[in-house]
Amino acid sequence: MNTIPNWERLSRQFYITDEPHPEAIYRQPFTELFTREGMEKLLQYYAPLLKAEDLQPAATFLCSWLTGIPLAVQYHLSVEKQALMLDPKQMTLELYMSGPYCQFAFHVNHLDIEQLPEPVVVDQRQDSRDRHLDAVYSDILRPMMEQMTEICGDHARMYWRQMPARFHYYTNQWKNGIEDEQVVQMIDRDLHYVMSEMPAEIFGLSRNPLHVPPRHTMNIDGTGETILRSACCLFHRMEDGEYCFNCPQISEAVREERRLAYQSREGKV
Repeated sequence: MNTIPNWERLSRQFYITDEPHPEAIYRQPFTELFTREGMEKLLQYYAPLLKAEDLQPAATFLCSWLTGIPLAVQYHLSVEKQALMLDPKQMTLELYMSGPYCQFAFHVNHLDIEQLPEPVVVDQRQDSRDRHLDAVYSDILRPMMEQMTEICGDHARMYWRQMPARFHYYTNQWKNGIEDEQVVQMIDRDLHYVMSEMPAEIFGLSRNPLHVPPRHTMNIDGTGETILRSACCLFHRMEDGEYCFNCPQISEAVREERRLAYQSREGKV
């Protein structure tokens, strides 16, 4: 049984839209991004907008935006019991400016959402989940990651690892708004599959690059914990950039210095 997409939620949470952005400054079919020429064209356009001197920061920031795509598929499976049938042949990447900042949207010409039947046994649900999640990683994300790796010369895990911290953050947000404990457990199980059990061959690597234990630190205002990134986003290689507070490449001593400086400025110490 097909159902009608909730475009407001898809756009707000996952950057997936049903209409072209009226102020897009750049558009490119997803399938072009599966080629070296197409990906290089995008990175060469995007890097100057970030005030980056080379293409690597453009690639890492692109990966952060691309996180919306697998999260959309996972949200529908875990929370809505639906299969989001994303077809890269129907997708266009768009860039637009929001004030001084460059943002992405993923325009979809046609989208089917299938309401999944209640499984008779647990294995039946897992088989369906694995099939849909594996497809978005192998058929949409992997071709782009491979092109970024070839163009920029880094190991692919650097790009894949822009995603895990965002996975943890957003799945926690979902759980905070849900009272049904079975759905909460489903979110946890599906995230565990993606980050720990998804086969390495889906990524074209010797191991699952998302399998990174989460690390936490006290947030900058000292009111709670925040999760550390799994890889540096290279913001420090942009004009006026610096290492992020939650970057794994800075020490806890440096973080504490920043924390105290911030709290002093804000009058919290």
